[in-house]
Parts: sequence; structure tokens; C-alpha cells
Amino acid sequence: MSDVGDEAAIEPPADAAWSVTELNDEINSVLADANHRFPTYVVGEVSDVSVYDFGTFFDLRDLDGEATISCIVWSYQRDAADYDLTEGVETILRASVGFYVDDGRTQLTVQNFWPVGESERSQNLAALRETLKAEGLFQDERKRPVPEYPRSVGVVTSLSGSAREDFCEAVHNRDSRITITVCGATVQGEAAVQSIISGLRRLDRDPSIDVIVVTRGGGADVDLWAFNEEPVVRAIADCATPTVVAVGHEDDETLAEHVADHRAMTPTDAGVAVAPLIDHARQHAQAVERRIGSAYADFVESRLTELKRRIDAGVTGIEQATVTHRAVRQRASDLERRMSIAYDGLVDSRLTELDNRIDDAVRAIEHGAERDAVTARAARGRVRGLERRIDRAYQSRVLQKIDELDRRIEDAYREVEIDETIAAETTEARRLRVVVLALVLVLLGLVVLLLLGVL
Repeated sequence: MSDVGDEAAIEPPADAAWSVTELNDEINSVLADANHRFPTYVVGEVSDVSVYDFGTFFDLRDLDGEATISCIVWSYQRDAADYDLTEGVETILRASVGFYVDDGRTQLTVQNFWPVGESERSQNLAALRETLKAEGLFQDERKRPVPEYPRSVGVVTSLSGSAREDFCEAVHNRDSRITITVCGATVQGEAAVQSIISGLRRLDRDPSIDVIVVTRGGGADVDLWAFNEEPVVRAIADCATPTVVAVGHEDDETLAEHVADHRAMTPTDAGVAVAPLIDHARQHAQAVERRIGSAYADFVESRLTELKRRIDAGVTGIEQATVTHRAVRQRASDLERRMSIAYDGLVDSRLTELDNRIDDAVRAIEHGAERDAVTARAARGRVRGLERRIDRAYQSRVLQKIDELDRRIEDAYREVEIDETIAAETTEARRLRVVVLALVLVLLGLVVLLLLGVL
């Protein structure tokens, strides 16, 4: 430990350190001197092909490992070749090793190339793609919608990459209320498959997570290969929580993106996909609230106007019914008064007539008694005859008038039976009729007593 400390304390001489340019120049010189040691032909799998007018850039991947090297073929050599460069195809290159001093980069400059056939990895990928397609894992019908307003988002990504920062920034710029749970994972290399699956399962078991995002930045095909591995693809397809996969850039494509519920191009696009623009949502909600308030106010106003119209119509109807009721009651009262006057006049007239007839009869009896006093029996016989005639005449005439008056009273009361008070008045009229009958009977008794007294 002390030796390390002593060496760290010793400052190197100023002329002992090389500049970057000197180092790159030396590397270039060594490679140039050893150029005869490099092979003319190299075999590998073509990946990440980018075509430009001046030439084509691509990577050549080792068939048995993860090693890659950058390559370029200029356009005049590309156009003169008998074949096309195709990703995933095992290809033999005739190339030379070039070193770029400015950026310290090693690259193969390709003079010609010959495709051998699809690599084993490409064949396995194609077979897995067909299997997943046959199982229906690529169908749109099985894809679930991303929650419109998630409260919590889970993210499986590298803790050290820029993808996490880009995603979180995109989400919080749109809706700062969303909680982001980051589950760190290795996203390339041998440990990537198990690391990504563990993160997916941990987030899928969390009931508070509304949507799971799997993302990483762009890279070569070999860097993104973990997202083509069957265990990762099936783990994404089996998630009970809606999933969003954003791997690489627009030109990158993996099986994980095809089985996910939603595919995004970049980590930023994934943030846009899961987070609503809350200000726009608030404005929309406010607009909807205003429309609902206006519609409600119009509806209430319309209902109130209709109810007021119906109430006014009801009040008018009640007032008209009241006026009609009062008119009927007034008519009943007038009829009752007229009936009472007519009844009283009729009774008085009939009683006066009866009194006159009784007086006339008494005078006639007296006159007859004076003229015909021959025998009391004859007089009594005439009186009894007169009494019977008077009784029959009285009963016939009075009862006829009373019956006629009863009919008129009943007809009048049937006409005004709308109100309960008329029924009561009818009862009173009948009571008066009984009284009249009683008076008539009393008068008849008086008449009989008078006749008996005369005899």
C-alpha cells in the first residue's frame, strides 16, 4: 500500500507523456508496417447497414461471438458488386484495415463482398418470428390501450444510460404528477435477458403500476439483440400490465416491440406515449365543463320555463274553476231563494184559498142549516157529505200541488248537485215540506173541529 502511495506522489516528467495525436500517429505507423499481417478476406454477419450516395456503412459481426468491426464500401465499388449487402446474411469481404488518426477509429475498407447465406442467428430469429406470429402475439386484437391518465409508470432500463433521463424528462414535462418507478437492468450483453425479465416481473407484480415501459437508446444490432431473445419477448407478452417498448431509434426493430401493447421509436417518444399533456387535458376538461354547464343551464332554464308555463296554466285553470264554482253556487243560491219565495207564496196562497173555501163552506152550512133545519139527521148528513167533499177536494188539490212542487224542487236540486251544500239545502227543503204538511194537517183538524162544533 505504501509503494502505491509513493508512486502516486511522484510526478512524471513533462516529456514522458504522449499527446493523443502522437499516440494515434504511432498506432497508424505500426498498423501500416504490419499491414502484411492482416488477411485479405474476412467473414462475418452483416448488420446495421446505412446506405448513402457516397457509400455504405455497416458492421460485420463475428459468427460465434459478440465482436464487431465497422466497415465501409464506397459507392463505385458497391455498384460494381454482383450482390447487395443484406442485414443478417453471412458475407465474405475482401477488405483492408484502415485507421483514422483524427478520431482513433479502426475500420475495414471493402473492395468486394460475396454473401454466403443467412447466418444461424438470422435463421433462428426468422423461425422465432414465425412461431410468435402463428401464436397470434403480433395481432392488434390482443393489444391493450395505454392508460389515458396513468398515476404510476414503471420503467425497465439502464440506470447509467441517457434513455432513463430522456424518458423521465419527457414524462414530467407533460405531467409532473406521474410517479416513475425505475427498475435498473442490463440492456445488452449476456446478462441482459435475465436482468430485463426480472425487472418486468417485479413491476408487473406491483398493483400500483399502471403501465410498464421497456426502453434503451440506439445501437448496433448486436447491442439490441437481447430484445429479440425469446424469453424477453414472451415475458413482455405475458405481462398483465399494459406495456410500451421503445428500443433504439426509428430504423431499429425488435420482436419485443411487436408483442408489446404499444411501440415507441425512442425513450422520449415512450414518455410522450404514456404521459398525457396535462395542460391540454385541463383545457379540454375546462371546455367540457363549460359546455356541460351551459347545456345544464339551458336545460334547467328550459325546464323551469316549461314548469312555469304549466304552473301558470294550472293556476289559470284553478281560477277559472273557482269562478265557475262560485257562479254555480250563486245560481244555486238564487234558485234556492226563488224556490223559497215561490214555495212560501204557494203555501200562503193555498192556505188563503183554503180558508176562504172553509169560510164559504161554513157560511153555506150555516145558511143551509137555517133553511133546512127540518131534521138534524138531514143536516148532519149534508155536513158529512160536505166534509167528505172538502176532504177529498183538499187532499186531491193540495197533494197534487205538493207533488208538483216536490218534482220542481227535485229537478232544481238535481240541476245544482255540483256542490255538497245544495244537498244540504235539499234536506232543509224537505224538512220545510214536512212542516207544511204538518200545518196542513193541523188546519184540517181545525176545520173538522169547526164543523163538529157547528153540528
